[in-house]
Amino acid sequence: MAGALRRALGAAAFMALTLVAATQAAAPEVHLSITKGFGEKVTIAVPLFRGTAGAAAPADMRSVLSSDLRYSGYFNVVENLAFVDDVEADDRRTGRVQFREWLALGAEVLVRGDVAVRGEDLVLEAQVFDLGAGRSIFSRRYASQPAQWRATVHELADDIVRHLTGERGIARTKIAFVSNVTGTKEIYVMDYDGENGRRLTKDGLAALYPSWFGDNSAVAYTRFRNSGQEGVAIDVRTGVVRRLTSFPGLNAFISVSPKGNELAMTLSRDGNPEIYRLRSDGSEPRRLTYGSSTESSPCWSPDGRRLAFVSDRSGSPQIYVMSAAGGSEERLTYQGSYNTSPSWSPKGDLIAYTARVEGVYQICTVDVDTKKVVQLTTGAGNKEDPSWAPDGRHIVYSVRSKGKTDLYVLDIHDLTQVRLTSGAGDHESPAWLH
Repeated sequence: MAGALRRALGAAAFMALTLVAATQAAAPEVHLSITKGFGEKVTIAVPLFRGTAGAAAPADMRSVLSSDLRYSGYFNVVENLAFVDDVEADDRRTGRVQFREWLALGAEVLVRGDVAVRGEDLVLEAQVFDLGAGRSIFSRRYASQPAQWRATVHELADDIVRHLTGERGIARTKIAFVSNVTGTKEIYVMDYDGENGRRLTKDGLAALYPSWFGDNSAVAYTRFRNSGQEGVAIDVRTGVVRRLTSFPGLNAFISVSPKGNELAMTLSRDGNPEIYRLRSDGSEPRRLTYGSSTESSPCWSPDGRRLAFVSDRSGSPQIYVMSAAGGSEERLTYQGSYNTSPSWSPKGDLIAYTARVEGVYQICTVDVDTKKVVQLTTGAGNKEDPSWAPDGRHIVYSVRSKGKTDLYVLDIHDLTQVRLTSGAGDHESPAWLH
């Protein structure tokens, strides 16, 4: 990435903030190069935005931005807001940034915003400073409908992550999941932080195993009817449902290919649960596995060349990989007697899965090349069905505890967990939009 150096996670521990000038068509843009030891975070100050924003209170906008930055895993936010707002007031009064004052608060980066409603738009003008270098990193003007203020703040958070780390932010991503809050399992969608949840399907029939089409246009899932199962897809905007498959027997575990033009799924049309590859409209099913064992839960590698899946051919469910064309099958997991629900990381190096460890389901990863297994979760409560965020750093999964199931997100670097859902009903089977 020209002009921007990426964060050197895992490098020898030292701290340095370096500004690198880059060229942008309209104005010079400056990226911040951050080099820190593994797990170290940049401390950022987020003073109260100045102005009025209609339905959005500046304090709410600051709260959302601060949460986004913490959630990214790259930042600590200065917690003493009284001191932060005092220094900000001095800056506004004098008309210049008091870099020494901000550094005295422990801040390395400052983000400042002015908000206003102009006509029908909410306008946010943001500027980000490298306090050690004493200069601006980038500035940008955002315009949206006032009701979309959360999305605007999420966009600013993603811009900060990208400018300071070179990595893709996840603040504007969404998660599909299954909930029985209405009494029937239906598909829901929410923002990555658990906000703005809405019911997507209204079938009145059990709906399971959601999988996103990559262009955010639709979610594929399995729908149960009295006559059996069918694979369907629902348009996220219109709610129109189209049938993909209705073969006899299982029509389950649909996984949409990275390009969105193909599906992998489990069908039992030939008598045994096997992995099939189909066109995105459900046509031209091609069988990929053969045998007397049960093959299920396929998921695509990020380059679309391989599939991970579950097979009990060894006598217990284990994770395997094979060519997306079939054949060249390889077993990845050997620890434990129950390993299911594979999810391939966006960077292609790891597969997250559910493993039964001492009688409790936990979330683990296995290195695709070395087969090294890392257990990410511990403790009571069954954790299942992991799904990667597009940043390759966060995983969403379900936790069953005290008779209730909710969704949590885990940062695989520092193992911080955030609860996403609460309230009535069980929430499970998450799928993170990439």
